[in-house]
Amino acid sequence: MTKSPTSNKFSRMIRSRDGNFAMLAAILLPVAMIGGSLALDTTNALSMKARLQNAVDSAALATATRLYQEENLTIADAKAFAATFLKGQVEEDASAFDGFSVDPTVTITQVKANGGSTWQVSVTVTGTQKATPMARLLGRDTLSVNVAGTSQSGSESAQGSISMALVLDQSGSMDWTLDGEKKIHVLKTAVFGLIDQFKAVDKKGDYIRLGSVSYNSSVTGKKRMTWNVNRIHSFVGQLTANGGTDSTDAFKWGYQKVSSATETDEHKARTGQEPERIIVFMTDGDNNYTSADTSTKKLCDEAKADGLTIYTIAFAAPSRGQQLLSYCASQPENYYDARNSAELIDAFKNIGEQTSKVVSRLTQ
Repeated sequence: MTKSPTSNKFSRMIRSRDGNFAMLAAILLPVAMIGGSLALDTTNALSMKARLQNAVDSAALATATRLYQEENLTIADAKAFAATFLKGQVEEDASAFDGFSVDPTVTITQVKANGGSTWQVSVTVTGTQKATPMARLLGRDTLSVNVAGTSQSGSESAQGSISMALVLDQSGSMDWTLDGEKKIHVLKTAVFGLIDQFKAVDKKGDYIRLGSVSYNSSVTGKKRMTWNVNRIHSFVGQLTANGGTDSTDAFKWGYQKVSSATETDEHKARTGQEPERIIVFMTDGDNNYTSADTSTKKLCDEAKADGLTIYTIAFAAPSRGQQLLSYCASQPENYYDARNSAELIDAFKNIGEQTSKVVSRLTQ
């Protein structure tokens, strides 16, 4: 059967590829543009959400910490601080996202229990930015995401007991002047700050036992473990700098005291808890003999094997002293290389915050 001219023309048009590309492009190009626009909006929204989550978490954490550290900080001032902190965190995002804005809400709650106090800070934020032009043509003007973060900060002294021994260098080099002040005086200021932290979180003296030993070329002074941290304050306040350096016997004394069964008995009778056992070991120099390094390292190995936590502080110390204290720290982050007076004070402050169970943690 012979096909009509019209049928032949239609068959040739179907088989021909000459105009198909233009037709397909006309159909698919708008679809591709819409799909690409939606994909870009999704990417921007996810990026904005990730950045806001980091900012919210940081703001909640910083605010909770500040509430714990500053007793006179009002709730209103804390909320203002959180909002300002958050805006500082997202300042760069104003240029990263078109029409970017945030609307934060800060909620602060104080919970008192078991003689301790906890601050809970919740920060919720709605972040918005302009949608892509194609999305706006489709009636979607803005993209919005909601994020939230909660941080808790406070004293956990009612939940954890510690026994700590301070092993302090009072050798002759501690009489040298650094930053306009004798190093032995800076050490006293740093230890006094640590003790003040303990008194703030353990007001009744039920959870922290403290002892101290001082050394030069031998053990020069000891103050047995006590609930009364003011006694350690007095002991440290009377230290004078003289003599050589040998850390072995002093570290051994601190190790024996905090690991003794007596410490367990004292805490069990007081709170029913097993204490965390801690040594804070500092020096500003080298031991007079390398054999003292060897013997001290052996004791450090034994203490770490027994589960003790060791913090070490090298105070403007030469390389061998730094190497000894770096070796003895139970974790790399427990070693402080304090090269000046301010860093020594900060090192003791940081140790105080950690060991007194001052907690700032994200809870959600």
